[in-house]
Amino acid sequence: MRISTELGAKPLLVCVAALALWSCSGADDVRHAVESPLRSPAEVEAAHSDPKQAYFGDLHIHSRWSFDAYASQVRVGPEQAYRYARGEAIDHVSGAKIQMQGPPLDFMALTEHGTYMGVSASLGDPDHPVSKIPLVQDLQSPDPDVSGPALGSFLAALSTGVAIRELVGDEVVMPTWQRIAELANRNDAPGEFTSFVAYEYTSMPDGQNLHRNVIFRGERVPARPFTSVDSQNPEDLWAWMEQVREVGDDVLAIPHNQNGSNGLMYETTDASGKPMDRLYAEVRLRNEPVSEVMQIKGQSETHPLLSPEDEWADFEIFDRILGRPQDFSQPSGSYARQALSRGLAIEQRVGANPYRFGMIASSDGHNASSPVEEDNYTGKLGVLDGTPEARLTGSAQFAAMDSLDAPINMPLRWGAAGLAGVWARENTRAAIFDALRARETFATSGPRIRVRLYAGWDFEAADLGADLAEVGTARGVPMGGELAGAGGAVPRLLARALKDPREAPLERLQVVKGWLDGAGETHEAIFDIACAGAAVPDPGTRRCPKRSQPPDASDCSYDASRGDAQLSGFWQDPSFDPAEHAYYYVRVLQVPTCRWSSWDALRLGVPRPEDAPAWIQERAVSSPVWYSRS
Repeated sequence: MRISTELGAKPLLVCVAALALWSCSGADDVRHAVESPLRSPAEVEAAHSDPKQAYFGDLHIHSRWSFDAYASQVRVGPEQAYRYARGEAIDHVSGAKIQMQGPPLDFMALTEHGTYMGVSASLGDPDHPVSKIPLVQDLQSPDPDVSGPALGSFLAALSTGVAIRELVGDEVVMPTWQRIAELANRNDAPGEFTSFVAYEYTSMPDGQNLHRNVIFRGERVPARPFTSVDSQNPEDLWAWMEQVREVGDDVLAIPHNQNGSNGLMYETTDASGKPMDRLYAEVRLRNEPVSEVMQIKGQSETHPLLSPEDEWADFEIFDRILGRPQDFSQPSGSYARQALSRGLAIEQRVGANPYRFGMIASSDGHNASSPVEEDNYTGKLGVLDGTPEARLTGSAQFAAMDSLDAPINMPLRWGAAGLAGVWARENTRAAIFDALRARETFATSGPRIRVRLYAGWDFEAADLGADLAEVGTARGVPMGGELAGAGGAVPRLLARALKDPREAPLERLQVVKGWLDGAGETHEAIFDIACAGAAVPDPGTRRCPKRSQPPDASDCSYDASRGDAQLSGFWQDPSFDPAEHAYYYVRVLQVPTCRWSSWDALRLGVPRPEDAPAWIQERAVSSPVWYSRS
């Protein structure tokens, strides 16, 4: 479908049907207009002048109410997900209790799959018609030879787009969606803990990942979510969101696992194969202002084949098509950094940039938890990887899922990641959501590293000693913003990163620059701008003089003296051309620490797996700042 000012018949009919079933949860009247669902640039800019704090959360959590979690023997529900996020211990498929070692999360979104929503939530009621369907009965079997093929059938239906009709009716979906909204509203505690009404749009054509998490700003939400049963085309999702926004609260969609999209997530054409036009770019950007670039199923920042000069690109690479793990996912079109560069070229051609998005991370945990701590990793998906043995050697459940035909131990390729960071005035739905829309966000691979970035024309190195937020706001723009042309001036960046108090120190702070030259070619470069121990980057290589040593394999200890608790950097673009479009973001790396698989091997007293990294460098990346010539 083409996005246009006159919506196509199919999405319009879907929108009318959905809006006619509008939820009354938390709403006095469906005709009551939202005060300002999309804030004006002036309002967003005014918000930047307020004092802000870094808040950490997870906008991608599943429980037993998602069909794949239930088929993997997960029996903890949404209530436990909220308890876990707030720091409590909950039950786990292994039989043990699980709990975060670090502090509670500041915000979360329970994102149960919209497709087949209500199926597993109904299984506690033996009189519910759904529980009598043979396929659903197989789904809840403890025997992996039964539940595995059942889950495979659900995934195959997602891949083909042919729905299991008796499982997607209003009588199945709507009561569970209503309960999800009520739970989110009940658990929201302004100033203390933020919970969003949300769900996952699970489009997977031919196994290729086009998933999005759909997050609502407030309580006024439709009575039924738009899902891949309605359309596998994300453009139809955006059309629905445009209609929703007119009569309810603001809403945004967050793409994830671009790495498993086989190049579909960040294409240069629309779904019909036509080159993107300005309207497409504007609609996509309005509906998808941020992207999830780190999570359990791999990172989607960049890939070594796309960034061959980036020595740190080979980090938690999961390079398979999500629904066809026997096949490799095409890197081109599947990673955020390339998309940011493609966006510059599209903007030059049509006048708008569909890929001017911010960066976040989340976990995609399916155990009602956010398992992001390497030394406290408890797996992603029930019995598939719920014990160290299953994670290191593979599980019977995977072997039973014929439709996946996985040639690899997939859980061993999964990582303990990640968390979303936002800079917001307060811990409320409005403030956190508005930070997402303003792209004042950052992504971490799990540690609560705080990253800040400002760009301006007249910053000096001495400004690092002042109040960074005050100086940056008064004389520049924060991450997510745009730096407009200013005569013959050169962009100058101020950046700062603070370590997680519970984690390893920081090794280096970097600037990632991407630009479009006069011939229409895109380029990227990495610059170290701050090094641990007050070392100075080499002017020729643009790198810190040395790298930290790996941790001790015998006990996972590391040398904390090789890193700093804080890294700050002032940087001026040495090759700036005011005629070229560009973006800049920062990345910070910890000193190397043991990966979860090494921790598991140590606890079991077995050799670490040779086909997984022994150690990793945890990291955080900011959202970009863009330069556009005036």
